[in-house]
Amino acid sequence: MYTSNINDESDELNEILSRIASGMASNVSKIKTVEKSCCKAYLSKGAISVRTYDEFIQAVGICKVAFVLITTTVCPYCQLFKPIFAKVAKVYSDRAVFIEVNADYVPEIAMIFHVYSTPTTLVLHNGRLVDTVIGYIPYNSFENYVRETLYSIGCISS
Repeated sequence: MYTSNINDESDELNEILSRIASGMASNVSKIKTVEKSCCKAYLSKGAISVRTYDEFIQAVGICKVAFVLITTTVCPYCQLFKPIFAKVAKVYSDRAVFIEVNADYVPEIAMIFHVYSTPTTLVLHNGRLVDTVIGYIPYNSFENYVRETLYSIGCISS
């Protein structure tokens, strides 16, 4: 009778360990999937507006690729381009992070990247500057540019 209890407990313990092991294997495969993607998080809201250098650093770390729009408060072309930037950000927010920086509030970012006119769009890959586009860009041109950039980096397939 005592041996029967031990066998029952042993079987129950093996079943529990088996469930834990299969759950861990499932979690490992999920982690590998996240590591292969270009972003650590999905940003459904599109563009992120940052007000401090620390917020900028955190935002850049979300994805392998960051599109950074440098604007100023009184720039009319900035105001025209912001909705385009936001619309493209919503389309590609699972592949890259889109960050809006107002140089009036966070001038050190504009200084670090030598931005002297606005709007300027910076492209960062793994935190390093890989391209700069100065000026207003129409929607179709900007969307094509983002798609081609993400394709060349390997964040989207053809």
